[in-house]
Amino acid sequence: MGIFELEKQLGYQFQAPELLKRALTHPSLGENNYQRLEFLGDAVLELFVSRMLYDKRPLMPEGEMTRLRSALVREETLATVAREMNLGRYLSMDPSLSQEGGRNYSSILCDALEAVLAAVYLDGGSEAAQALVQTYWGKLLSQPIQSKDAKSALQEMLQAKGQSPPDYQLVDQIGPAHRRIFEMAVSIDGKEAARAKDISKKKAEQAAAKLALEQICKGNA
Repeated sequence: MGIFELEKQLGYQFQAPELLKRALTHPSLGENNYQRLEFLGDAVLELFVSRMLYDKRPLMPEGEMTRLRSALVREETLATVAREMNLGRYLSMDPSLSQEGGRNYSSILCDALEAVLAAVYLDGGSEAAQALVQTYWGKLLSQPIQSKDAKSALQEMLQAKGQSPPDYQLVDQIGPAHRRIFEMAVSIDGKEAARAKDISKKKAEQAAAKLALEQICKGNA
């Protein structure tokens, strides 16, 4: 997939395409990767989400703005935004990681999205970065936003129903020690509800909990 298609998704055309290329390069391919851009993008995102809330929620108290900002910049939210723009298909990564499903891991999508935002900021300045945040995160303000992480939300939902807490089990771990992938399953009342893979047990648990919540909402669990 060419970056031109991604630029259309972003609503921004790069003057320095190499910045976008770096933002799409996973650390599994070596040193010229997105990690430094991710560091910058984390700060850029928090700044412009804060500005968006300040402008669009003039009557919202500071405490509520802080909680809403936390929900908007959480990994699960970023992964959702990244999937909306099909970011995973544009990533460059080690073929074995891609084969393991790395293009859809929430943690990788989150990191790459922050890196892409930083690339837009460096290439086009504050106005371009703020426009990108307004386009994707602005839409989220008109939708119900889960204020808790998926594991907490799942546990509270089950408690409200009088059910036992969810149980998480390691199903498998694959890959070399420096790039281990963990597969976790979540069970509800002794029955497996969902399973997911990611680069740490905690991240895989969150991903599995999110899938379980979706199944419950659909009436399948």
